[in-house]
Amino acid sequence: MKPLLSIINLKKIYGKGCDDCLGNHPTMGSDNRCPVCGSIVACTDINFEVFPGEVLGIVGESGSGKSTILNCINMTLRVTTGEIFFGNLKRDRQNILKADAQTRRQLQNIHFGIVYQNPHLGLNFQISGEGNVAERMLVAGNRHFEMIQGKVHRLLQRVELPVSRYKDFPGAYSGGMQQRVQIAKALINEPTLILLDEPTGGLDVSVQARILDLIRSISRELQVAMIMVSHDMQVIRLLCERIIVMKHGRIVESGLTDRVIDDPREAYTQTLVHSTIQ
Repeated sequence: MKPLLSIINLKKIYGKGCDDCLGNHPTMGSDNRCPVCGSIVACTDINFEVFPGEVLGIVGESGSGKSTILNCINMTLRVTTGEIFFGNLKRDRQNILKADAQTRRQLQNIHFGIVYQNPHLGLNFQISGEGNVAERMLVAGNRHFEMIQGKVHRLLQRVELPVSRYKDFPGAYSGGMQQRVQIAKALINEPTLILLDEPTGGLDVSVQARILDLIRSISRELQVAMIMVSHDMQVIRLLCERIIVMKHGRIVESGLTDRVIDDPREAYTQTLVHSTIQ
């Protein structure tokens, strides 16, 4: 099976950079800061693939580079170096980071969907919940009102948003409802890749469980590929077949989720697993 997404030598640096941190084998410091020039190495030497229908987890503590990778894939963050290939383009081996503006918009609005931890990043609080979801269809070029409304309502029903709340503004929703609308918005154009950036962070435990159940059922039902970013090993274990462990912008361990969690080989991974269990 061909990968849907291929990430090759991805690097994002904040600062001027130097021969060391911009090179192929940068020096490891005690944190994300280059010990030579002081630039912030958000992520470096990132290589992985995602296959159709797969759910891949990226885990690590705050500042490890998890969200940076998602924003680079979604092209909302300019990378320093590296390549990203996406299999659903007409030219399979096109580096999307070099694509023209029209292709980038097509990827962001149709092929990709994204759900943020902070709903203010993913929702327009000036329009209704159903308006947020419909807006994404309009941006993708759909103009048939009845078709749009019917599809939006069916999807909002699928994510279990009460019918009586469709026309409410996001500011009137609970945190769980805001995430349900974000999920509907991400799915409305039937993308092949969903990016999930800590979608249950900050929610009550009971609400987290319901959102995770929703994500899991959607993954199984639609067979859409997902990348789930989290600091919580148990969330990753529940949803993901494979896992990548990040520290200071680098991948320190990867493999099948059960293997990595049950038999972590790196001390940092052991610490993450132990802290989650505690």
